Amino acid sequence: MITYKIKKYILRTAALALPLWGLGGLTSCEDMMTIDTGDKAYTNAQDTLYSYLGIMRAMQDVAERQVILGEIRGDLVVSTDYTTDTLHAISNFEDPADQSCSMLKVSDYYNVINNCNFYIHNADTAAVKSNNKFMVPEYAQVKAVRAWAYLQLVKNYKEVPFITEPVSNLGIIENFDYANNLVNKDNLVDKLIEDGILQFIETPYPQYGSASDTYGKWNNGYTDIYARLLMIPIRVVLGDLYLLRGASTSDYEKAAQYYYDYLKNEASPMPMQYCTANNRGSATISYSTPNNATWGYWASTYTYSASSSEVISLIPGSANAGLGKMLTRVADIYGYTPSSSQQSEASTSTDDDGNTTTNKDANGNEVYEESGAITVTRNYKRQYGPSNAFQNIANQQTYVNYSNVTTSNPIASYIENCDARYGNSIENLTYEGVGYPLCCKAARGSAFYYTIPTYRKTLIWLRLAEAINRAGYPEFAFAILKDGVNQFTLPEVVDRYDLQIRLDANGDSIPVWNSDSTRILRYEMDTIRYRAIDHGTYGAMYYVTDTLQLQKFNAFLNFKDNVWDATYGVHARGAGRGSWTAANTGEVITNIGGYHDSIYYDYSKLLLAQGVTLGTASQEDVINAVENIIVDELALETAFEGNRFTDLVRIAEHKNASGYDGTEWIAQKIANRGTKLATSTSAAVDGYDASIYAKLKNQNLWYFSLPVWAK
Repeated sequence: MITYKIKKYILRTAALALPLWGLGGLTSCEDMMTIDTGDKAYTNAQDTLYSYLGIMRAMQDVAERQVILGEIRGDLVVSTDYTTDTLHAISNFEDPADQSCSMLKVSDYYNVINNCNFYIHNADTAAVKSNNKFMVPEYAQVKAVRAWAYLQLVKNYKEVPFITEPVSNLGIIENFDYANNLVNKDNLVDKLIEDGILQFIETPYPQYGSASDTYGKWNNGYTDIYARLLMIPIRVVLGDLYLLRGASTSDYEKAAQYYYDYLKNEASPMPMQYCTANNRGSATISYSTPNNATWGYWASTYTYSASSSEVISLIPGSANAGLGKMLTRVADIYGYTPSSSQQSEASTSTDDDGNTTTNKDANGNEVYEESGAITVTRNYKRQYGPSNAFQNIANQQTYVNYSNVTTSNPIASYIENCDARYGNSIENLTYEGVGYPLCCKAARGSAFYYTIPTYRKTLIWLRLAEAINRAGYPEFAFAILKDGVNQFTLPEVVDRYDLQIRLDANGDSIPVWNSDSTRILRYEMDTIRYRAIDHGTYGAMYYVTDTLQLQKFNAFLNFKDNVWDATYGVHARGAGRGSWTAANTGEVITNIGGYHDSIYYDYSKLLLAQGVTLGTASQEDVINAVENIIVDELALETAFEGNRFTDLVRIAEHKNASGYDGTEWIAQKIANRGTKLATSTSAAVDGYDASIYAKLKNQNLWYFSLPVWAK
């Protein structure tokens, strides 16, 4: 049973009875499907609310595996002596069979889909109340949830049956035409568009409570979770679908446009707060969290109490088993053993005037609400810990600390081998004199975080950068990482200007843009000529040579509106500290510590580290190199959250399609997850896994196997 509080009352709803066809180890198409025993027309808010909660209950069954399966196959975590055999097999790409462990039940995804299909099939979207088709917002969200579920299936299983009708009996399964109803990354977006998802892009989210409640609150027995965060933005799903396909420049442009439109129209564009690192003494680096991070850094940013929070979509868990499904397994495998408490208290309701009364049942008895809390105990017997590869990426960064960020001439100090997000993503446990690093995004200390985020704002920024890069604008993509994109940092689109090098009064060379000068320095592409962006050093100018190019500068490359003014570079979140004080001044921002530093996080230097020389390299080589930089930023920003392996697969396939050996790239990357590079204070560790390398050269092992389709 799952319990939620919405506005003035508690709604308790049992998980829908969804019996599986096929038990035990049967491997047939039947195992993939579920039956929803309810078959009613949803014509009022109470009925549909029950159904939507049923869908959320089904989502809980796939939430934790999304995180676990997405990380243990990647390069950022490694198994330990305490890893179970089944998870170890998955980590090592031994192609386990469906249902061989609780993490591998494709039927759970189809459970979500079938719940959605019943809703979509039966909901009365023409129902009107107060001249408003009040069913449509929730109907649109069910479409979004189903699209998300199919997206996850394709990312994990490559090609799956596409079923849009509710499955209510065995005959539907037996007569289903599998051969002609399969979806994969190449056709899924087209199938969903044919199904009508585009018409709901502008549909508002369903309102379960008052506007002041931000669409209503749902209570998990411990804390209120805003109902808005249980919704999945359709624009973001469409962006993911086009980015996944990546069949053409057009796909990347469409992905970029959907991400851009989401950030501009639905979300506050500014990424979440900085991670901070303090240099205490000449030889010691310690990490601190912002003052308001009561539960630790990620808890404060994974807030579920405001619509403008970093997390934009999540799956909630309950505070104890008596209240519903507890989502504790992610924390558990990372070394946090959970325990829960339970208590009862009188149920109360608050009316619109703020008056509170005690709820009573039909017999006049007081109604009691169950509540509880989950705490965790750190456990060195963790199944997975951070990999050496993750530490290598952090060691390649430099943290910049400014002693005074409010002056025009702040003094910078540099901390080598440091990205603050690394320190805030890992908590060290010492047991019997031995240190055990714990992945602490799902829990920290004794605190537990209750929800599984599916999307958060900074992830969308990084996917926007990935899409813009592949669309042919690597400088813009890098700008998202380093400086952020706004009217003060954007390159200016102008008539053709040429760069001339002149000498100033001291005899030093300076660049001067002059429309009638002789070109001395110029880089060229097919459709656009540009000076590579120095991001604040001299500014930058693009001059466009065709109308189609100009349209893109007026679309997903247009960051001149004031809504973007407070954005800053994603890399700044772990590489420097400071606060915004120069908004709307028209100046290049110089007073946010770290990210604006050009000594270390420099475009040409980072490209050179990838073996690419700016000015002589091909456009394709630059795009490939910037993509690798984005991959490292994804690691620093989203480690342990469940995206890593499918991110690597998507990017490997894009590399393959563009003429680079993505298969070799991903095989080497994951085979080296145990390898530690030497630093000034530590020796190298040879942790190369030749077996993993050989397996990942076989692209079939990038995906799980479906049950055999047999009648």
